[in-house]
Amino acid sequence: MEEQSTYNNPLEKRESIVTPEFLKEDKWFEVQVDGCFLDFAEPYRPPRFTLRRGDAAFANVGDLHIISGKPGNGKTGLMSMLITSILSGKCGNTEYALSAERPQPVVLYIDTEQSKDDTIAFKNRVCTMSGMNYSQPTRAFQILRLRDVESEVDRWRYILKAIYQVRPTDIFLDGMLDLVKDYNDQVECQPVIRKCMMLATEYDASLWMVLHENPLVSKLVGTLGSIAQRKVSEIFNVIKVKQCDQKPNEQDPSLPPIYFVVDQVKARGKDIGKWLYEFTNEGGWGMPIEIEREQKESGDTGSTGKFIPIEQVEQFMREIEANIEWPATNTQIEDALASVSGITNHPTRYEIITRARNRNWLKLDHKEGKLGFWNIELDPF
Repeated sequence: MEEQSTYNNPLEKRESIVTPEFLKEDKWFEVQVDGCFLDFAEPYRPPRFTLRRGDAAFANVGDLHIISGKPGNGKTGLMSMLITSILSGKCGNTEYALSAERPQPVVLYIDTEQSKDDTIAFKNRVCTMSGMNYSQPTRAFQILRLRDVESEVDRWRYILKAIYQVRPTDIFLDGMLDLVKDYNDQVECQPVIRKCMMLATEYDASLWMVLHENPLVSKLVGTLGSIAQRKVSEIFNVIKVKQCDQKPNEQDPSLPPIYFVVDQVKARGKDIGKWLYEFTNEGGWGMPIEIEREQKESGDTGSTGKFIPIEQVEQFMREIEANIEWPATNTQIEDALASVSGITNHPTRYEIITRARNRNWLKLDHKEGKLGFWNIELDPF
């Protein structure tokens, strides 16, 4: 009886217990596993999705997500749109889904590839799209440049230290290949993906990673890509389309000459349909703008399906300028657009407003402290 009161677990601290011979060389018997068992009393927590498109939510907090594509095929443009959705609440038809739980998200963008000027252009693009001053530092959006850090080991250490300091809610790592010496070495690649999973869990963050496709086939590059594909919750692939390279019967006159297709090729939740975007030349650094595609009209859902030229957007803005008391709510602007243009469905009107905002014809009223209130400034003809 005295021995039972001393040792609750009959396998603990008993000199009479002999180490089993089974796979003894693996030294497993001395390992303490108590902390790894699931606590059955711990309540279930539903997924906390960072983003949504329509009724399909994605990018769960604590998970890994991949943006893939061929080199130069628009991966950075998609990242700009996703970050803008988080910082400003919406970009195109992609919305921030955690505004109630995390009203002040913090995004850390980690750039391992681009030149400093290209990184600055990326920063200016995101800030402009998000209604932020791109010349003033902000806690909400921070950028870590690692192109000039020579060793992949040092890059990883810098990333860990930066995340520790910034404590971001959302991390965008561009790109994964620079964290390994050999992307075909499984011994090297496996721990990197595992550590990224641990990182997302430790900081309760959504971690996006850019990983190139193989130049010859539509497959994530190397062993690193094969491992990552099994571990991440979703993969978005970006494809660049040049209509001049297509056969005449494949070309679409309702679309711009060059556009990009975003395709979700892996999903653990509800599948998300493809969407398109184009790059405009605003600001000298370009702006990715979602393109509305043709759908059957049903109430205020769907789209006119027409590619809206920027000249037409400008004309709409000029026509509503004198008919609204500024600043105005997003709804008031949409109602005015419906009046002057005859467009009644929400997605197309929102596309027009987004284009006007990216041209700085509509500007966020910072005194109000939230999105949805706008000022308009139009250059003279």
